[in-house]
Amino acid sequence: MKKKDRRISDIISTVIAYAVLAGPVIILVVVMAFSCYEKVKNTLTFHSPFEKKVYYTIDGEFYHESEDCPALEDSERVYSAYKEELTGKTPCGQCFGRE
Repeated sequence: MKKKDRRISDIISTVIAYAVLAGPVIILVVVMAFSCYEKVKNTLTFHSPFEKKVYYTIDGEFYHESEDCPALEDSERVYSAYKEELTGKTPCGQCFGRE
């Protein structure tokens, strides 16, 4: 066998050896990624880019359409979130009127 042919043969053998060794590892990584994705997918919520956030305080019972709502004037910290993320809070009568 010529020297060049032997070199190509060595390269092919090396690639095959790495494929045999790395194949199960790659499959394991793919399987783990899919199993993690299924767990995480259920906790993710995707929102429309047009969906507006509402504003709230930790202790308050209402959420507000605007940070400028008079009911939030004296609040030190105002947070924002999507309506679905706020459980136990109702719309502010001043901001939203009566929903």
